[in-house]
Amino acid sequence: MSHSASFLSIPAVKQLPNGAPFQTVVALRHIQKKIGKTGNPYLQIEVGDAMDTLLFNCFEGTDPLRFFQTPASKCPRILRLEGNIDFYNDKLSPRVTSVQDIPEDQYETYLPQVVEAPDEPVDALQEELHDFINQIHNTTLKDTVRFAFEELGSQFTDSIGAVFMHHAYVHGLLEHTVHVARVVQALLSLYPEINPDLSLAGALLHDIGKVLEYQYTNEGMDRTTIGRLQGHVVLGYRLVRSAALRKDLNPHWLEQLEHIILSHQSEPEWGAAVVPATPEAILVSLADNLDARMGMVHQELKKAIPSQIFSDFIPGLDTKLFTQGVPDCSASDKG
Repeated sequence: MSHSASFLSIPAVKQLPNGAPFQTVVALRHIQKKIGKTGNPYLQIEVGDAMDTLLFNCFEGTDPLRFFQTPASKCPRILRLEGNIDFYNDKLSPRVTSVQDIPEDQYETYLPQVVEAPDEPVDALQEELHDFINQIHNTTLKDTVRFAFEELGSQFTDSIGAVFMHHAYVHGLLEHTVHVARVVQALLSLYPEINPDLSLAGALLHDIGKVLEYQYTNEGMDRTTIGRLQGHVVLGYRLVRSAALRKDLNPHWLEQLEHIILSHQSEPEWGAAVVPATPEAILVSLADNLDARMGMVHQELKKAIPSQIFSDFIPGLDTKLFTQGVPDCSASDKG
């Protein structure tokens, strides 16, 4: 890290040889309780810095496991890790021997280095979100969208977009929402049969239920109780319906808007309540999927190293990503 040569970034840690010692400073992302093949419980810990993430296990009777059973004083929890590089079944599985909370006087120094954030300024994303709302011509629909966001306040701005996969960081939901609205707006002129107001409102509200589905605590990012029981599709439907009824949105418009929320995940196995069946719902669903997948691409390219031509397998893309970019084929290179 910038002010201490002994602290390595996660990409640097991942390039160390087997057995090499390391020290790094990271933010706690996620704690998952698991049961080993012998029946003994252990913790799988995901930590990260602004560039990449790292997984390691904590087993019974070890100091790291005892550490993660203690409460934290700040969120996100910033940690100093020490250990040695190790591999299990040819996959990186570092042996972490020491975990400590970073001292209070160093917290603000390390925070921007270990917490992933949108590439664009949050203030600019917020302003763009409000600009999109103002582009909705139907007054009652515009009031419905604005009211839904006002009811949530900073909860929406600060929400993570997911626990894994894409936009899994503070302000990630805001970034994803603005990106989906950009895609929808860019495509509207190609498809005149699509209602611009309804599709833009659906793009802005499609994931609003994630505010209630996810939380970022001292134990990392996780789903809330109601998030696990109902999921963001249903939670979003409820939030949008409540706002629409408060603003007396036309029932036919409300029916169409609700359908966008309920179907934006495309398929029931992905969490959709129904399959998209209106032009606007199909457009929002495709835009949502596009930005989710490109978000995963973006994250992989950010942490790619020159020596690794393909990334590790990415479940959300169902492939390994080619990370080398397009070669420069100028006129002088032609044979």
